[in-house]
Amino acid sequence: MYVGQNDIFDSLSNIRKKLKGDKPREKIVHVVEKLHCRVNGETGVAIRVSGSFIVGNQFLVCGDGIKAEGMPSMDELSIDIPSKRVGHFREQFIMQPGNLMSCYYISKQDLYIIQS
Repeated sequence: MYVGQNDIFDSLSNIRKKLKGDKPREKIVHVVEKLHCRVNGETGVAIRVSGSFIVGNQFLVCGDGIKAEGMPSMDELSIDIPSKRVGHFREQFIMQPGNLMSCYYISKQDLYIIQS
């Protein structure tokens, strides 16, 4: 388990340095397959995300029933995720309102990485 911005950034950077694709543009990317949001306290939001790490060239949000505006769906892509998978992840963010309207900040972040 990795907790906090610095620990998570350092760990992901280290994993990406160790696992590189054959082509220069390929890298380890997140594929968000499940996304859950719920209220946290009176004003916060908890977001839980799980998915796969694959060798590719773009961040994907494409789980069953998930559609992110401006991003392709799995139906539009011809990616065989199981063959490209190098690991799984589970991540949780706790977001709290900031000082400005519609501005939130991450007050807590946990990341779990499972290698394939």
